[in-house]
Amino acid sequence: MHETPIVLPSRAATEEEQFYLKLAREEFSASLSRLEETAKYLIGAVGAVAGLLLSALQLKIAVSPNALQTPLTGAFSLWGASALLAILVVMPLPYRHFHNSPAAIRASFSRARWWKWILLLLSTLAFGAGLFIAARQF
Repeated sequence: MHETPIVLPSRAATEEEQFYLKLAREEFSASLSRLEETAKYLIGAVGAVAGLLLSALQLKIAVSPNALQTPLTGAFSLWGASALLAILVVMPLPYRHFHNSPAAIRASFSRARWWKWILLLLSTLAFGAGLFIAARQF
């Protein structure tokens, strides 16, 4: 019942293959930083759009006090949720793994990258939905 293991012939990686392997390793570690940087920009965009909308509302109310008939609480709630989710992307996650275990470290970073991507996606969707609701009010 013991089967002999299959031995595959191998060769050393070429210089081009080594370049792409190195590129893949660097991309893996850099992706977390890029997700966090994108979340920081999104937080700034949420603040800028909310500030511009508040300024527009103040101007609209000053010109015509009865002009605003529909509240924008939905848009501001979505923008608040968007900012909160983006802040969660920037916050460091605990990377739980076995010490000196490459497989455990890789799984931990992959899990962190997946969660940060999901949070950033939800944040972006909430921001877009808030923009849509705000645009319908004007």
